Amino acid sequence: MRVECRNLEKALRQQEPELLEAFAAHAAACPACREQLRQWDAISKAAGGLRKSWDSSQLWPRIHQALASEAARGRKPWVPAIFLHIGSGNWGAAVAATAVLAITISGAWILWRNYPIEEETRTRPGPRRLLTEQALRDVESAEAAYIQSIEKLSKLVEPKLEQPASPLMISYREKLMLIDSAIAELRAGIERNRFNAHLRQELLAIYQQKQRTL
Repeated sequence: MRVECRNLEKALRQQEPELLEAFAAHAAACPACREQLRQWDAISKAAGGLRKSWDSSQLWPRIHQALASEAARGRKPWVPAIFLHIGSGNWGAAVAATAVLAITISGAWILWRNYPIEEETRTRPGPRRLLTEQALRDVESAEAAYIQSIEKLSKLVEPKLEQPASPLMISYREKLMLIDSAIAELRAGIERNRFNAHLRQELLAIYQQKQRTL
C-alpha cells in the first residue's frame, strides 16, 4: 500500500504497525492526515479507558451461555452476518442505502416471524417456552448491565461523530446509525415476545458489533 492521504483510512482499519509508522511520518508534513490521526488516537484512548471501567468483562459470555443453555433448537442469526460484511467494506453512500433497505426488509420479517411464536406462547403451557420466567429475569439483568456499559462508550464518542471532521468519522457515524436501526427493530420484536431467545441472541450480537465499532 502506498503512503498517500487517500489510503490512510484503510491503514487505520488494517492496523499494521509498519503502515501506521509510515503514515505517522507522512502526517508530520500533512495537516489533514495529522488531524485524522489525532482524532483516531483520542477516540482509541478514551474507549480503552472506559472499557476498563466496566463492571465485568465476562458479561457477554455469561449472557451468551445463558441463552444457549435455554434454547433447545438454535438458528443462525442473520443480522450479525450482514454487519460483518458491512464492516469489511467502504462505507459509501451506496453501501449505506443498500444496508438500510436490508434492515427494513429484515425488520418486517422479524415481526412476521414473531406472530406465530406469540400465539404459541399464549396457547401452550409455560414449560414449552425456550426461556423460563426465572431464566428470563437473569438474562434481562445481565443484558441491562452489558448494554449500559456500551451506551457509556457511545456517549463518550458521540460529540466526535455529531460533527465529523474526516471521511473516516463520517463512515463510523453511518455504520453506528445502521447498527442502531437494527437494534431498534430487534427490541421492538422482543417487546412483542420477551421469551424469544433467538431475537435476544441476535440483539446481543449486534450490541457486540457496536462495541467493536466504538
